[in-house]
Amino acid sequence: MAPPAVAAPPAAAPTIPIGNLGDTLRVEYKGIVADVTVHDVLPTDAPPGYTPNGSPRWRDQGGPWRVPITVHVIQTPNPFIASIQFGFTGVTPYGDAYAQKNTDAPDSLTTALQNAPAGATVDGAVYWQVYRDLVTNVVLLNPQSGIRLAQWNIWQPGTPLP
Repeated sequence: MAPPAVAAPPAAAPTIPIGNLGDTLRVEYKGIVADVTVHDVLPTDAPPGYTPNGSPRWRDQGGPWRVPITVHVIQTPNPFIASIQFGFTGVTPYGDAYAQKNTDAPDSLTTALQNAPAGATVDGAVYWQVYRDLVTNVVLLNPQSGIRLAQWNIWQPGTPLP
């Protein structure tokens, strides 16, 4: 006797915009529509309010990295929601992910997004404690759900890993 037929799995998750550093990607999530550009990923001095994290074994192996980002808000239910709904993570080729850190930096993107009504363009930066491997992708996530909203590639397939 043949096993019963199994229903097909539901459709895959919706596709997200993927580009390279410097590309402007359209992000749409829960009433927010924004054009987001990740400009670069650079090592930097520690900004005010920055505290290194991670295992003491690795903490001294790296340091703070700064990621300058521009967000042009096209539509939003309220001016502060993007600061809550957007989180930028640096992902390594080996699966490590560096979450953005809360800092007192004057250019903090999270702080700038707290007053970003429709039509506003906000420039700011997020900071990561990079301590094991270098970042090859910047991923925009919703911090509450973990849903991927966009991705910028730094490393290009076929080139040596950083």
